[in-house]
Amino acid sequence: MSQQPFDQGIPLLTEVLLGPEVEPAISVEPAVELPPGVVQPDWDAIEQRLTQRILHQVQGKIDHLLEERIAHVLQTALQNALIGMRGALREDLQQSLEQIVAHAVSHELGHLHPPA
Repeated sequence: MSQQPFDQGIPLLTEVLLGPEVEPAISVEPAVELPPGVVQPDWDAIEQRLTQRILHQVQGKIDHLLEERIAHVLQTALQNALIGMRGALREDLQQSLEQIVAHAVSHELGHLHPPA
């Protein structure tokens, strides 16, 4: 394989990124001083207000998620409790019906065949 000669018309990546007006060397500029009439912002107060606002928004979302989760857990627990109660109630009702039917049959048989 032969290498193609370098085409001088194609710019290098550093030329594209930096451009002709940007110097490749890093220069550090001194901090800009504000004129005497300009008041420096109270960054601590801004940070505190921003923190409070974000906490308030997050707390609202957390409250909503907790309500949904609690509703889901309660629904599942109640559904399971009802399933268990239904089984127990069905069993009790079955026993009661068997006793009532047995007593009614015994009573009717007593009328059909009086004791001798």
